[in-house]
Amino acid sequence: ARDGKSFFVTTGSGSGMSLCFFIPIIDAILKAKAAGEGARTRAVIVYPMNALANSQLEELKKFLANCGEPAPVTFARYTGQESSDERERIKNNPPDILLTNFMMLELLMTRQSELDRRVIENCRGLKFVVLDELHTYRGRQGADVAMLMRRLRARVGDPAHPPICVGTSATMSSEGEEDR
Repeated sequence: ARDGKSFFVTTGSGSGMSLCFFIPIIDAILKAKAAGEGARTRAVIVYPMNALANSQLEELKKFLANCGEPAPVTFARYTGQESSDERERIKNNPPDILLTNFMMLELLMTRQSELDRRVIENCRGLKFVVLDELHTYRGRQGADVAMLMRRLRARVGDPAHPPICVGTSATMSSEGEEDR
Protein backbone atom coordinates (compact mmCIF):
# COMPACT_ATOMS: atom_id res chain seq x y z
CA ALA A 1 0.00 0.00 0.00
CA ARG A 2 2.85 2.42 0.78
CA ASP A 3 4.18 1.81 -2.73
CA GLY A 4 0.76 2.60 -4.20
CA LYS A 5 0.17 -0.99 -5.30
CA SER A 6 -3.05 -2.95 -5.05
CA PHE A 7 -2.97 -6.12 -2.97
CA PHE A 8 -4.95 -9.10 -1.75
CA VAL A 9 -4.99 -10.50 1.79
CA THR A 10 -6.20 -13.92 2.77
CA THR A 11 -5.92 -15.19 6.32
CA GLY A 12 -8.10 -16.79 8.94
CA SER A 13 -11.01 -15.04 10.62
CA GLY A 14 -10.00 -13.07 13.70
CA SER A 15 -6.35 -12.81 12.64
CA GLY A 16 -6.28 -9.03 12.10
CA MET A 17 -7.01 -8.98 8.37
CA SER A 18 -8.86 -5.67 8.57
CA LEU A 19 -5.78 -4.00 10.02
CA CYS A 20 -3.95 -4.89 6.79
CA PHE A 21 -6.05 -2.28 5.01
CA PHE A 22 -7.14 0.04 7.84
CA ILE A 23 -3.57 0.87 8.90
CA PRO A 24 -2.41 2.02 5.41
CA ILE A 25 -5.70 3.87 4.90
CA ILE A 26 -5.45 5.72 8.20
CA ASP A 27 -1.76 6.45 7.56
CA ALA A 28 -2.60 7.96 4.15
CA ILE A 29 -5.45 10.01 5.62
CA LEU A 30 -3.27 11.43 8.40
CA LYS A 31 -0.54 12.33 5.89
CA ALA A 32 -3.06 13.99 3.55
CA LYS A 33 -4.49 16.07 6.40
CA ALA A 34 -1.00 17.04 7.60
CA ALA A 35 -0.29 18.23 4.04
CA GLY A 36 -3.36 20.47 4.22
CA GLU A 37 -5.61 18.52 1.87
CA GLY A 38 -9.30 19.32 2.22
CA ALA A 39 -12.07 17.10 3.50
CA ARG A 40 -13.17 14.31 1.19
CA THR A 41 -13.78 10.60 1.24
CA ARG A 42 -10.45 8.89 0.59
CA ALA A 43 -11.46 5.25 1.09
CA VAL A 44 -14.55 3.24 0.24
CA ILE A 45 -14.83 -0.16 1.88
CA VAL A 46 -17.39 -2.47 0.32
CA TYR A 47 -18.88 -5.30 2.35
CA PRO A 48 -21.10 -8.09 0.99
CA MET A 49 -23.49 -7.79 3.96
CA ASN A 50 -24.62 -5.04 6.30
CA ALA A 51 -23.70 -7.20 9.30
CA LEU A 52 -20.02 -7.02 8.29
CA ALA A 53 -20.19 -3.26 7.73
CA ASN A 54 -21.82 -2.83 11.16
CA SER A 55 -19.18 -5.01 12.81
CA GLN A 56 -16.33 -3.10 11.17
CA LEU A 57 -17.90 0.22 12.16
CA GLU A 58 -17.68 -0.89 15.79
CA GLU A 59 -14.08 -2.10 15.31
CA LEU A 60 -13.09 1.27 13.82
CA LYS A 61 -14.66 3.04 16.79
CA LYS A 62 -12.58 0.90 19.16
CA PHE A 63 -9.41 1.29 17.08
CA LEU A 64 -9.65 5.10 17.03
CA ALA A 65 -11.17 5.55 20.52
CA ASN A 66 -7.95 6.75 22.17
CA CYS A 67 -6.91 9.20 19.46
CA GLY A 68 -8.50 12.24 21.07
CA GLU A 69 -11.51 14.36 20.27
CA PRO A 70 -12.32 15.08 17.59
CA ALA A 71 -10.96 11.87 16.08
CA PRO A 72 -8.26 12.59 13.49
CA VAL A 73 -9.92 10.18 11.04
CA THR A 74 -13.63 10.23 10.31
CA PHE A 75 -15.74 7.36 9.06
CA ALA A 76 -19.37 6.60 8.37
CA ARG A 77 -21.56 3.72 7.38
CA TYR A 78 -23.81 4.21 4.33
CA THR A 79 -25.80 1.01 3.83
CA GLY A 80 -29.43 2.11 3.76
CA GLN A 81 -29.82 1.77 7.53
CA GLU A 82 -29.05 5.44 8.17
CA SER A 83 -31.57 8.12 9.00
CA SER A 84 -32.13 10.97 6.57
CA ASP A 85 -30.27 13.25 9.02
CA GLU A 86 -27.25 10.92 8.99
CA ARG A 87 -27.26 10.75 5.17
CA GLU A 88 -27.35 14.57 5.03
CA ARG A 89 -24.44 14.73 7.47
CA ILE A 90 -22.42 12.36 5.26
CA LYS A 91 -23.27 14.46 2.20
CA ASN A 92 -22.27 17.74 3.85
CA ASN A 93 -19.29 16.48 5.90
CA PRO A 94 -17.59 13.76 3.88
CA PRO A 95 -16.06 11.07 6.07
CA ASP A 96 -12.50 10.02 5.34
CA ILE A 97 -13.68 6.39 5.18
CA LEU A 98 -17.06 5.28 3.84
CA LEU A 99 -18.25 1.79 4.77
CA THR A 100 -20.97 0.48 2.46
CA ASN A 101 -22.23 -2.56 0.60
CA PHE A 102 -22.14 -3.18 -3.12
CA MET A 103 -25.89 -2.61 -3.57
CA MET A 104 -25.80 0.80 -1.87
CA LEU A 105 -22.71 1.78 -3.84
CA GLU A 106 -24.56 0.82 -7.02
CA LEU A 107 -27.50 3.00 -5.95
CA LEU A 108 -25.20 5.91 -5.09
CA MET A 109 -23.67 5.63 -8.56
CA THR A 110 -26.97 5.42 -10.45
CA ARG A 111 -29.59 7.40 -8.54
CA GLN A 112 -29.82 11.02 -9.55
CA SER A 113 -30.77 12.70 -6.28
CA GLU A 114 -28.62 15.61 -5.17
CA LEU A 115 -27.72 13.73 -2.00
CA ASP A 116 -26.40 10.66 -3.86
CA ARG A 117 -24.49 12.75 -6.38
CA ARG A 118 -22.79 14.70 -3.58
CA VAL A 119 -21.84 11.58 -1.60
CA ILE A 120 -20.17 10.15 -4.72
CA GLU A 121 -18.64 13.49 -5.70
CA ASN A 122 -17.06 13.67 -2.23
CA CYS A 123 -15.08 10.57 -3.29
CA ARG A 124 -13.34 12.35 -6.18
CA GLY A 125 -9.66 11.44 -6.13
CA LEU A 126 -10.43 8.24 -4.21
CA LYS A 127 -7.25 6.73 -2.75
CA PHE A 128 -8.47 3.27 -1.63
CA VAL A 129 -11.19 0.82 -2.66
CA VAL A 130 -11.49 -2.27 -0.47
CA LEU A 131 -13.61 -5.31 -1.30
CA ASP A 132 -13.92 -7.25 1.92
CA GLU A 133 -14.75 -10.97 1.66
CA LEU A 134 -14.00 -10.92 -2.05
CA HIS A 135 -14.75 -14.63 -2.44
CA THR A 136 -18.47 -13.90 -2.02
CA TYR A 137 -18.66 -12.14 -5.39
CA ARG A 138 -19.15 -14.95 -7.91
CA GLY A 139 -20.99 -15.54 -11.16
CA ARG A 140 -23.32 -12.78 -12.25
CA GLN A 141 -22.94 -10.93 -8.96
CA GLY A 142 -19.16 -11.02 -9.39
CA ALA A 143 -19.49 -9.59 -12.90
CA ASP A 144 -21.83 -6.88 -11.59
CA VAL A 145 -19.40 -5.92 -8.82
CA ALA A 146 -16.47 -5.89 -11.28
CA MET A 147 -18.39 -3.48 -13.53
CA LEU A 148 -19.32 -1.37 -10.51
CA MET A 149 -15.65 -1.08 -9.55
CA ARG A 150 -14.73 -0.02 -13.10
CA ARG A 151 -17.48 2.62 -13.11
CA LEU A 152 -16.44 3.88 -9.66
CA ARG A 153 -12.80 4.22 -10.73
CA ALA A 154 -13.84 6.00 -13.94
CA ARG A 155 -16.15 8.40 -12.11
CA VAL A 156 -14.09 9.40 -9.07
CA GLY A 157 -10.61 8.03 -9.64
CA ASP A 158 -7.64 10.12 -10.66
CA PRO A 159 -6.17 8.54 -13.82
CA ALA A 160 -2.71 9.79 -12.86
CA HIS A 161 -3.05 8.20 -9.40
CA PRO A 162 -5.57 5.34 -9.58
CA PRO A 163 -6.93 4.10 -6.27
CA ILE A 164 -5.23 1.26 -4.49
CA CYS A 165 -7.54 -1.73 -4.68
CA VAL A 166 -7.54 -4.19 -1.82
CA GLY A 167 -9.27 -7.55 -1.71
CA THR A 168 -9.64 -9.62 1.42
CA SER A 169 -10.93 -13.08 2.19
CA ALA A 170 -10.90 -15.41 5.15
CA THR A 171 -12.24 -18.20 2.93
CA MET A 172 -10.47 -19.06 -0.29
CA SER A 173 -10.32 -22.19 -2.36
CA SER A 174 -8.18 -23.44 -5.20
CA GLU A 175 -9.63 -24.75 -8.43
CA GLY A 176 -11.47 -27.99 -7.76
CA GLU A 177 -11.70 -27.42 -3.97
CA GLU A 178 -14.68 -26.49 -1.92
CA ASP A 179 -14.53 -23.23 0.08
CA ARG A 180 -12.99 -23.73 3.49
